Order: sequence, then structure tokens, then C-alpha cells
Amino acid sequence: MLKNSDIANQFEEQKNNLAEKITALYFANNKAFEKQYGSAGKKKCFEDVVYHISFLIEALRLDFTEIYGQYILWEASMLQAQKIPVNDLREIIRYTQMAIEEIMGKEALDTVIPYLQKALNKLSQKQIPARSFIQPDNPLKNEVEHYLFLLLKSKRKEATTLISELIDRGTTVKSIYQNIFRVSQYEVGLLWQNNKITVAHEHYCTAATQLIMSSLYKYIFTNDKKGKTMLACSIRGELHEMGIRMVADFFEMDGWDTYYLGANMPAEQLEMALIEQNADLLAISVTLPTHISIAATLIKNLQANKQLSKLKILVGGYSFMQNPQLWQKIGADGFADSAENAIEIANLIVA
Repeated sequence: MLKNSDIANQFEEQKNNLAEKITALYFANNKAFEKQYGSAGKKKCFEDVVYHISFLIEALRLDFTEIYGQYILWEASMLQAQKIPVNDLREIIRYTQMAIEEIMGKEALDTVIPYLQKALNKLSQKQIPARSFIQPDNPLKNEVEHYLFLLLKSKRKEATTLISELIDRGTTVKSIYQNIFRVSQYEVGLLWQNNKITVAHEHYCTAATQLIMSSLYKYIFTNDKKGKTMLACSIRGELHEMGIRMVADFFEMDGWDTYYLGANMPAEQLEMALIEQNADLLAISVTLPTHISIAATLIKNLQANKQLSKLKILVGGYSFMQNPQLWQKIGADGFADSAENAIEIANLIVA
């Protein structure tokens, strides 16, 4: 009997063939769509199905059905925002089952059935719309609303002035990070997911916030050091870095010696840096669930290195927030859902 990882590799080889078959079945059973959307619609459908299969492959590699189930829930919310019936997803899952049986055979289908069923079960649950991240108990509620308004209007200079005025009034950098930067970034993601802003808006807000964060560095560094060293980065393939950058800054404010290595960090260079800095802690971020297996391989290799025997590894990011037990499955020493939580856990696990 083949292992899940072997079947996942077969899926990777057959990904495009499966996507072509699923797309063909979808349009064959919805004949009006071909006239309505034409070849461009078929191309978009094919691309979406490839992405859909990529999540199924990652769930198989990790033997973790929840990854696929959570992806389907996210996709359902995206479709709802675009006024597309969620039943379309159920159809895609049904055609996925048919395509797997035809192209890959019964053994592959039997292995995948629990993952497909998990997704269908998720879709049958009552969908609760995601609520705004700007909540009434936020001590800087008015300020974060104004900050986000300015960024969405492309008024970066005015947003920078707003933050500077808060600093002048005695608002701490930690409070600004927690209650403005983090909350506004989550809200931007929600607005994009609900089809209310474009990718360009999201990129502008992120870039502007990163620039404003840089202007606050003079308030971050402290002379009260703990004698502990941490490295922080997003793993290979990950371009999202805002969250892990905030984490590194919080560690700096807590008295750690920090080395922030940015996004898309190659594993070999990361391992060398950890040895060179004699690091006590590695904090890594994974936003896209399709990168979890990369993180798992990285952790396994680092833990096998005798020169890094004292190293503790802390993980975070959207993927782990959606799947709270996942950090244990890939061998990490801890999981944090916020910068504050990361410091609390790190100070416990690093002697």
C-alpha cells in the first residue's frame, strides 16, 4: 500500500491532467458557462483548480485533512464575496473525485476520499461571516480606522504623520504595533477576501506600513539585553513578511539580540546563519498552507544538525492559526499567534 507522501507525489505529476479533466467536466455539465465565459473563463477555472489540487497535495503530504478543509472554507468565503454559489465548490469536489478515479485509479481515490469528505463537511456547516478586526475594545480604535482610511486613499504621508503624533503623545511603539499595524493589516486582508479592495490596495497598505515601521526603529532598540539570540524569517517561497518582522521587533524590545532575515529565506543560508550567530531561537513564519511541508523539512534538517542542538524553533503565521495542532505535527517546539505570545513562549522554552 502506497504512503500518502507517495500518492501526493503522483498527484504532483498529474496535477495539470487532473485540472484539465476537472475543468472539462465542470463546463460539460454547465453548458451555459462556456457561452457566457468563453476560453478566458475556462483558463481561469483551470488555474483555480490547479490551486485547489495544490492544497489537496499539501494535506496529503502532511496527512492532515484539516489543511484541505480550511482551504475549502476560505475559498467558499471568496466565492460568496463574488456572488458565486458555494454549490460550485461542491461540484468541483465531485468532479475531482471522478477525475482522480479515472486518471489515477482506485487506490489513489480511496486515500483521498477522507480529505474530500472533510471539505464537504466544512461546506455543510453554517457559514459565519468573518467580522471586522477593528473592535470596540481596541484602545486605538479611532486611530486605526483613520490610519486605514488614509492608506486606502493612498495618503501615506498623512498616515506617517498620524503615527508620529501618537508617539509624541506618549503612545508606546508596542501599542501602535498591536492596535494599529497588526489590526489594519488583518483588516486589509479581510477587505481583499471580501472583494472590497484590489491586490494593488493590499500591496500599497503593506508597503506603506513597512516604511512607517522603519521610522520607529529608534524607539525599539534597548540596552537592556538578556543574552539571548533569535533569528526571524519567512521560509523559502514565502513572500509575506510583515508579521514576522513585527515579531522580530518585539523580541528586540524585550532585550533579545535579533537578526531579521526577511522573506523567502533559503534553507542552506539560514542554517549557516543560525550556526554563525549561535542562535537560541528561530522564529519562522508560514502564511500559505502549501508551504507547510517546506517548513517541516527545514525543521527536520535543523534538528538533525548537532551544531544546533540547543536551538528552539517557534512557528507562526496564518497556516498555523488556521490549524492549531499543526505545529506539533511538523516537529516545532512551539506556536505563537501573536508577537506578545511569541515572547512569552520563547522565554519559557529557551533556558
